[in-house]
Amino acid sequence: MTLQTQVALACLSGLSIGFALGLVGGGAGTLSVPLLLYFVKVGDAHVAIGTTAAAISATALVNLVSYARAGLVQWRTGAVFAAAGMAGAFAGSRWSLRVDGGALMLLLAAIVAVVALLMFSPVQAASGGMAAPGAPGRAFATAGAGVAVGGVAGFFGISGGFLSVPALHFIARVPMLEAVASSLVSVVAFGSTTAANYALAGKVNAPLALALVVGGVVGGHGGMRMAKAIAVKGHALRRIFAGLLLLIATYIAYRSVG
Repeated sequence: MTLQTQVALACLSGLSIGFALGLVGGGAGTLSVPLLLYFVKVGDAHVAIGTTAAAISATALVNLVSYARAGLVQWRTGAVFAAAGMAGAFAGSRWSLRVDGGALMLLLAAIVAVVALLMFSPVQAASGGMAAPGAPGRAFATAGAGVAVGGVAGFFGISGGFLSVPALHFIARVPMLEAVASSLVSVVAFGSTTAANYALAGKVNAPLALALVVGGVVGGHGGMRMAKAIAVKGHALRRIFAGLLLLIATYIAYRSVG
């Protein structure tokens, strides 16, 4: 397959990735890695991971600006979560370069499936942001969750949004739509950290990353508009998020085993 064909396919992939990122603030990385491997035909799982991290951090930044303009980003909570998670992302991305690509994909499928099942649970988060400006317990829990999510995001080269959204929703007590918006702060931070590590190892394909970003920006606007419409319908956004994760986990496991 020629580079021109791969770039065109990556741009098409970016549309669906951006839509997922705008709709639920996550799932983009778990979509992008298998799309690059099985649709764009990138032969190296580590190149797919590094390219995904670079593209998603740029796409998330564009979507973050759109959500910020709508007043939906809880900056303080998002910043605590993201700042703590950058150390985890750095360590995770360094470690993953030493792990077999096929094993990475199977581990990713298992984690995505577990998070999806948790998102289907009837547990509800309280409305509002962090408990109070002077609530060290809540801030500490949010930072701890950030380190864990950053480590996973760095290890798999993904956006981390599929973990950031539920972490912000359940641990930091951020309402679902605001959790989607605020998670993009950490997506930008984790993706940039991971991409830098992979770029230093020569595992980022710049033309494909740019094509993913171009498609992702277009898809992201559509996803954000749909998220705002769905958010008024109770738990619909959370269920869509969980269903998407289950589909992604099943597909990754199927292709990895095959």
